[in-house]
Order: sequence, then structure tokens, then C-alpha cells
Amino acid sequence: MNNKWLKAVSTMAVTTVAGLVLVSNNARADTTSAAPISQQLTVNNQTPANTATSLNLYSNNLAQVQVVQAINFPAGYTLDAVRNVNSQAAADAFEQTVQQGIYNNNYQSDTAAAAQAVDLNSLTADQVSQLNQYGLNLVNRARAEFGLAPFTQNAGTINQVRALALEYQFRNESLLNGHWHDYEILQGRSENIAAHQVYVDQIPNLAARPFASAVGTDFANVNAVPLFTIKTMDDLRACVYYGLMGMLFNDAGDLFGHAQNFLTVQQPITTLALYPSLTYATGRGTWANGTPFAFRLENIDMHYIWTTGANYSQGDFGNQGTVTPDWDRTDNGNYAWLDGAFISSTGQLVATGWHATNAAQGRPYHYLIALDQNGHELQRVATHRVDRPDVQQAHNVYGAAKAGFVTQLDLATKLARVTSIRLISRYSGSMDGNSDYVDYWFAPLTVDQGNYANLDGAAVVGDQLRFSGWHASNQASGKAYHYIIILNNGREVGRRLVSAGANRPDVANVYGHIAGAGQSGFSVDFALATLNFNQRVQVLSRYTDDPAGNGNAVDYWFAPLTDGQYSNQAALDNFSVSNGRLKVAGWHANGVSRFEQHHFIILFDATTNQQVESYLVSAVARPDVQRVYPGVANAGQSGFSLDLDLAALNLVPGHRYVVISRYSSNAAGNGNGNGSQYTDYWFAPQELLSGQEAGYVDQHLLRQVGGRTALTVAGWRVTNLARGYHTLILFDNTRGRELARQTVADTPTGLARPDIMRLYGRQYLNAPHAGFTGTISLPAGWPQGDDYTIISRYTPTPDANRDYVDVFYHLGSLNFEQL
Repeated sequence: MNNKWLKAVSTMAVTTVAGLVLVSNNARADTTSAAPISQQLTVNNQTPANTATSLNLYSNNLAQVQVVQAINFPAGYTLDAVRNVNSQAAADAFEQTVQQGIYNNNYQSDTAAAAQAVDLNSLTADQVSQLNQYGLNLVNRARAEFGLAPFTQNAGTINQVRALALEYQFRNESLLNGHWHDYEILQGRSENIAAHQVYVDQIPNLAARPFASAVGTDFANVNAVPLFTIKTMDDLRACVYYGLMGMLFNDAGDLFGHAQNFLTVQQPITTLALYPSLTYATGRGTWANGTPFAFRLENIDMHYIWTTGANYSQGDFGNQGTVTPDWDRTDNGNYAWLDGAFISSTGQLVATGWHATNAAQGRPYHYLIALDQNGHELQRVATHRVDRPDVQQAHNVYGAAKAGFVTQLDLATKLARVTSIRLISRYSGSMDGNSDYVDYWFAPLTVDQGNYANLDGAAVVGDQLRFSGWHASNQASGKAYHYIIILNNGREVGRRLVSAGANRPDVANVYGHIAGAGQSGFSVDFALATLNFNQRVQVLSRYTDDPAGNGNAVDYWFAPLTDGQYSNQAALDNFSVSNGRLKVAGWHANGVSRFEQHHFIILFDATTNQQVESYLVSAVARPDVQRVYPGVANAGQSGFSLDLDLAALNLVPGHRYVVISRYSSNAAGNGNGNGSQYTDYWFAPQELLSGQEAGYVDQHLLRQVGGRTALTVAGWRVTNLARGYHTLILFDNTRGRELARQTVADTPTGLARPDIMRLYGRQYLNAPHAGFTGTISLPAGWPQGDDYTIISRYTPTPDANRDYVDVFYHLGSLNFEQL
């Protein structure tokens, strides 16, 4: 359908104001202190002298501002009332009192001004002078109503305000596109801004009224202002007029800070000028048939700034060339480049590049949008424009000089199922970026969905098994809970929540494109008492969205620490007594020694079921064992060797002793403390027998003493097992029974025998005192002619009937004579 036959039934623009005030009494405060103006100040009727650098653009008393139309102040509009607005409630109440000023003040058209054509985008120096004369006189007319001295201005002031306003324009900053006072531009100066939108399009059958035809009621609702155009100086003056009326009477949203700036703040600088900054916008309307349409608008931000300046050249006032396009308007290209894009270790998609096109004109909002592989939007951010003179040099299109962007999109919780990301650069005429836009689609970016981890260490610390390592994966995105879980033979025996990921800059250096890599470390402890290293022990790292550690999860299974097919191999190579020493040697190979790293050799009395002693031993190299058992972790260092002083041991003759090789996680005691884990190997029992003994009966004498028969025996005996009591026993071999006995001594130490010492001193512990002599009383009627043996017995008990070690000396038949 041809739109020229349609009637627009719904169009609107907006207007707003903003004030930046130096610190004042209960006013909007931003920078420096200034005292409030007293209402009793009198009008300064003295006219300042003109200089070569001054322009007659100011008014300084009531007579001089009479040429400016009157401003009707409602009853109750006083300096004290303005000064005392210090809260939103006070501002709302004051606006209720004075808002009638919006309705009671209408712009008075000027015939001469109406005849003067104006191009906002190409103001002449003379038009800027007229604009400032009108605006300053209007402000001073308001001040004169309250007896306040006028503000002044000169060419330096106008040129300085021009430079500041055009810097706003260069930065594309307007109250109407979401910006505010730019402190970097102002550098501590006071400022009021009144902003309007005007129609600048050429849509058939869509007409806009001249601004000079406006009335005060048109601005009662700043969000529904009719469409106006500015084509004459009369229109421009009307725009200034209604902007000032809004700042005086309809400013509760800014706590009447603009009125305070104009009327009650003691401005440190009293030279004031105004200048417009211009940016583009898009309006929307609806035709009578319901069809929506868009149209071009221009934002006019009128900057009132108190400042001084050093450039007094009136010829520099104009804005020619600052808005009129100096780019190639015939270039229809859409140019862009992604200089770089990567996902940081904190999950930020960092993108740098540029996008330049003439289609961006009138579309001031720039977004970077990220879509996943299915076209679903992940995130969008409004960018900050970055200077790119290189782009302007290559592509002379609208906005190319500031076409750059350096942007971060927070995707930390959104990467779990994303395999690729498509970035879109969008210029839009709408603040939300959802309509009236031009896009550039960059090539897709691949997202690494690998699952990376490493178990750096698994070590016993006290009664705990400590695991340390790291786990990083984009699949973990959105999964806030990190657990380490340990299993025995596939059955969970414990889990620990990693409360805060440990810093791992080394991981971030390698996997910087993985979200969370820099905080992927962990270190957790598990009680050893809950573990069995002889079963398969395995650890997994889990990221999950469930606080309990279940739910949707991504797991990394580390290689088993023990495989459950453990090999516990050992051999006792030596268990012998020599030179008063007990030598114990062998080897014990078991893979769990990685965690049960303390090696004990325990001497155990199997006869009494008691431990004799335990020894913490150092590993001995056994390459022979390594060759036979190459799959056992500690085989090459599985050897042990002990050389024990028999004199320090309490070994009992005849008892069976077991050597136990133990690997334990605990270095204390014998390695079986509370919470420890250990693995034993019990070697076959060993018995310390008297077969290793030696001795001789040097003489024996049978005689009658006091009516009884006594057998005196003298000799020596060497042993390494001399313990307790030494007893001589006369044994009748013929009849197979003991005939008599006599305890020689209650100590194993016998008579000095230096000759025996010379022969056996290096072999037997008791060689230096191996001699003995003793007399045995024979019972009456003892069998003469039988065959007899003397038994030399060491035993720990007085009755000499257990735990003994014997040496037998054959005597033959006994006769009453010395043999």
C-alpha cells in the first residue's frame, strides 16, 4: 500500500534536562564548594567596560533584559523555596506548586528571527552569537526577577563552551541516548543541559510543527512531546526558551538542581555561554492501518556551562563541518573485522575489533551479541566506542574514526553445552538493540569442550591421604560445586567439597581458553581409616550443579592409584646368629608402599603371641627382585637388613619367632597407630635351637661326702642364648630318666675362661665367662653301672623346666674315681 495516503496517528519525541552543579547548599553536588547566593543581593547596575575581546552579548540589569520576553513565576516560587529543595519529597511538593509555570509561559515569536533560516548542522558565527545573546538574556531575565546580578559572557567563553559541547558530540554522548554529564570533558565546571529531539526526516505525509509554534502545555509530559522541526532562528530560540522553562518549573527529577545552578548557587565563575551538541536518533510511529514505521530524529543537547576561555575569535563560533557529513555517503558497504576473540580463564569472552558502515548513522546504540551453535543468544553488551583512525583511513564511512570496540561478554555460567560462538556487531536505533538495526556476523568461534585434569600428588599426611591437582573444563560452566570423590573397588568411601578453587596460573597459561582454569586447583584430605589400599583405589573430580555433589555433573576419572590386583611378595634370605648378633635380611615388594611408605621389621614371639621388638628400616636396593617383579612399584627398593645385638634382646630358647615385614602409613610405634593403613607379610616361624651350642666337661669326680654320694662336674659352655638360671642335670640314659639336678647359678654369667674367650670370643656372647663347676647330690640307691649324661641347661625360670636351651655331655658309667 502506498504510504502517502496514510495518516500518522501516533508519533512522539522526548525532552529532558540534567544539571551538574558545583557543591551548593542542599543542591546537586559534584565537585567544588560554592556558597549559596543570598536573596538580599542587589542588582549590579554597573555596566562592565567593553574590551577588544568582549562582545556585547550579555545583559546585566533589568532594563537590558526587558527586550527578552517575560517569564511568569507562579506564586510561591522564591529563592528560599528553590534553595530548600533537598529531597525527592521536597522536590515533588515544590513542583506541584510551581509547575503552573510550564502552562503559563509560552514562547513569543519574533518576526525577524522567523525570517532567518537556520541549519542546525551548519550554524554560522553570527547565529551562534544570536543564540547566546538570547539564551543568556533569558537566564538573566529570570535572575533579575529576584534581584540577582546577571551572568556575563565574552567570545572566549563561547568558544570554550563550543569546544566542550562539540567534544560531547564527537563522543556521541547525549542525555537522550543514555549518557550524562561527562566529568572528563567538564574538568570541574558547572553545567546545565536541556535536551530535545527534532524531526529531520523526509517521510511523505509525516509533517512536524515548527518549534516556534509550540506552547508550554506541549512539554508538560516530557515523554510525549509532539514532533517539532527547527528551520529558523525563531524555532531555535523557542527550543532554548522551553528548555529553560523545563529547568525552572518541571525539574523534580533533578531536585531542581538546574534552577539552583541558575539562581541560588554562588558560581565561582560568572561567565556563562550555551552551545548545542547534536546526535542522531530514531523515532517510531504507527500509521492509521496499524503499520509501524521509523523516522530520523536529531538530539539537541543545549549545554549551559560556566567557564572562561582564551580564544576570543568570534569567527570560530560556527559549527560548520562538525556535523555535516565529511564521509563518503555513497559507500553502501558494511565493513568489520574481529582483531581477536578468546575466552579467558574467568569465562569472559574478550573481543576486540571494529565495525564501520554508513548504515550506522542514526543508530547510536552499538551492541556485541554472542549466539551459540543453535542460534540462541548467550549474551549481549553495549560497547564503548574506541578510536580507530586506521579504519577511517581504509573506509571513509560514518563513524569509522570511532568504529572500534574492546568488549567482554560474561559467559562464565553459559559454556557447558556451547561448541561454537557466533559474534554479531549491531548498530541499532533502539536502546535495547532489538529493532532498527544493521548487523555484521563474524565467523564462528570454536569453544573447546575438552575435559582436562591432572592429579599432581597423592600423599599420606599424618592420618590423612591428601590429593592435590587441578580440573578445568568449559563443560563445568554453570556447575558451581566442585567435589573430589574417592572409591574403593568402585564403591564410594568419601567425598570432599572444594570450597574455593586454588590459584593455578600454570594451568591458566596452558588452558587460558577454559573458563575457571586459573582457579581450577584443589587440595583435599581423606581419613586413611576409611581406605583399603589392597583394593582398587580411584579418585574422580566432579563439577556439578547440586550442592550435595550429585545432579548434572562433569567428571574426570583419574587413573587408579592401586589396581586391586596387588602383589605382596617377599622372602627371608637370612635369619641367623653369629658373633653375638642376630642377622635378619630379605625383601618385601608391595605396590601400596606408595602410600604406606614406612617400612617396619617386627620380631614376633609366636610361642607367647607377643611382639618382641619393631624396627623402622631403610630401603635396600634389590635389582634382582625388580627383574622378577617389574610390575610392583617398589620392587627395586624392597630389600631390608637388620644386624641386632643379641644381648639387647630377650629371646627365649626354644620359642618360635616370626619375622613380620610391614608397610605402614604411620611412622610412629610399629606402624599400626589409630587411623593408619598397613600391609604385612609374615615369614615362616624360626626357632632358636641348642644345636648351635658348644661345650665340654673338663672333669667330673664321684665321691662320698658325709654319707652321701656327690658328683662334681667342671667344664665350659658357649651359647648366644644364655638366659636366667644355669642348671646341671644328671640323666640316666639306661633308664631314660633324670636322676638328679643342681642349679649352678642364678645368672647366665659363669666362670672366667680366657682360653675359651680366645677360641670363641667373636662367635658367642658368653665366651669370656663360659666356665662352670657344680656338685650334684645323688639319691640313695642310685643305679651304679648305668650310662649317664650331664645336661647344661639355661632357662629363665628357677625350676628349669621350660623355655630352655641345653647342651649334652656324655659321661658313661660313674665310678668313685677322678676321670
